[in-house]
Order: sequence, then C-alpha cells, then structure tokens
Amino acid sequence: MTQKPQVEITGWEARNYDRFLDLIFLGRYEKFIGRVIDDLQLRPEELVADLGAGTGRMASLMLQQMNNQGRIYALEIGEEMKEQLSRLQKRDERLTIIHQRIDEPFLLPIQVTLVFISFVLHGLNQPERLQVIQNVHQNLTVGGKFCILDYHHFSLPDAPWYIRFGIRHIECKPTEDFISRDWPALLQEKGFSNIQVNQYASKYIRLLCCQKI
Repeated sequence: MTQKPQVEITGWEARNYDRFLDLIFLGRYEKFIGRVIDDLQLRPEELVADLGAGTGRMASLMLQQMNNQGRIYALEIGEEMKEQLSRLQKRDERLTIIHQRIDEPFLLPIQVTLVFISFVLHGLNQPERLQVIQNVHQNLTVGGKFCILDYHHFSLPDAPWYIRFGIRHIECKPTEDFISRDWPALLQEKGFSNIQVNQYASKYIRLLCCQKI
C-alpha cells in the first residue's frame, strides 16, 4: 500500500511561509499572485472552494474582487496556517475555514462555482490527486470552473540545471511524476472541458482552468 505523502507545511516554515515565498520570487510574489487572481476572471458573486488555502494570501486577493454575495470556503488542516487564516476570517465574514483533508472524500455546505488549488496537487501521489479531482467534480456546479495553479508539463531532463535541482532535491518526491502527466487529457477524462491555460515563470508554472460538464 502506497503511503500518503506528508505535504502539510508546519512549524517555522508555516509561520514564515509568505516571507519565504517573497524571498523565492525575489520580491515579486505579490505581483505574480495578483496576475494569477486577475487571470481567474472571478465574478463578483463567486462561490469559491480554496483547497489547501494556506495562510489565506490568495483568498484575501480573491475577496477583494468579490461582492457581499461572494463566499470562500478555505479548506486547510495545518494548525499554523489556520491560525493565520483565522485572522482573515475575523476581518471578513465571507471566508469560512473548514478543517478537511482534500485527498479524502468530503462534501461542502453548498456546491461552489469555482474550485481553486495552488501548488498542492504536485505533492500528492496520483491516487490522492484523482480523489481530489473526484471531490472537485462532486462539489462543483455544472458549468463551474476548476483552476489549478501548479507546475507546467515539461521535460525535466531538458530543463535548466536549477529547475532540475529544485524539482529533484528541494521539492517533494511526487513532483517529477506530476509534471510528466498530461493533465488536460486527464481532466477531460474525468468530466471537465473547455481547457484554458495561462503560463508564467518562463512557462514552468501554469494556471490550468476547466469547466465541469
């Protein structure tokens, strides 16, 4: 039996996660995620499930583009991350925190119009990724969008040395498997269509969005 990977960020790294990302992106992380949120093309009344919401930095930017009817259900199990999420929840009642593993079956209080997941799928083994996709399909309205911000599909041996080093020695073990798979084809097999892709970071990161049919 394949053991589930431990992808949750805890301790010092969790408490300083946003600072760490700012450092990795050389101070450009805020600009990067702002571009991603714009590319999501959120509607003001959007009902969002943010899977593995982390500190809530992405959720905070999404809320800025939503009206009073909009809602975000932030699924997170890391205690340090939830502590930071709770500060956002106190400032904005449109955010609901749900303690839930995303790679186990779950039902949200309502079906949502958008599911967003950022840099989480690559850390899971393929059976858990497929469970996440099944959960998304079950909790998404017909015509709703599923958007994945994560590594693009590319040939690792042909990538620059620093990309190869990061994937093989810094990232979690399932990452190389993730980038080798044809995710648009897989999503179509699982009941999604209208695949759209936005590319970032020299095409090594993408925002892949599709619709439930």
